[in-house]
Amino acid sequence: MDVQGPEVVAPWVKKYGVTFPVAVDTADVFGAAFGLKAIPVSFLVDEVGIVRLQGGGPSKEFRAQLEEVLREPVSAVRGHPRESATALSLDELRARAARTPDDVDARLALAQALERAGDYASAIAECEAAGRLRPADAAIPFTHGLVLLRQGKTNDALVRLTQARDLDSGNWRIRKQIWALEHPEKFYGTNGIDWNWQKEQIAREKK
Repeated sequence: MDVQGPEVVAPWVKKYGVTFPVAVDTADVFGAAFGLKAIPVSFLVDEVGIVRLQGGGPSKEFRAQLEEVLREPVSAVRGHPRESATALSLDELRARAARTPDDVDARLALAQALERAGDYASAIAECEAAGRLRPADAAIPFTHGLVLLRQGKTNDALVRLTQARDLDSGNWRIRKQIWALEHPEKFYGTNGIDWNWQKEQIAREKK
């Protein structure tokens, strides 16, 4: 999952010969839905569509939990009820925001949908409206920053992302987006992600 667009992800996918699906989530819909605070993160979704496990990056502990789930008999997995999920259309989201103009979540969802539709001006207007209603919510300037980023306004995006970081200082996912913009060579260089640099950066910022 990446929020910076396919043009950033494609060279990495090609270089490493990735064969699994790679999602580009420029509006941060997935991150917002799961309340992600850090990346990498791992999810195990069973055959009936239920999230069974969530953990950090690859680890011995997560692998042990994964193997335990995989040992379950198929009948037990199929016994779980399927969760249904419906995606509202852009028109439905507009109608919901119009009915409840003080609903911050409705406005933020509309902003994300407008960003996906390429209507950046309207997306920013919804972010600004949501920000006036809930100024302490880091998700709002984070979304605003991503919309600006999709427009190529990197400096303006950094201002909003920094605001989001200051509102939610423990959110390392926001911090990593800032790092990737300020130091792209550490993330998208010819040698791939510089994990040692990230560890050093985490140590520096924790101080």
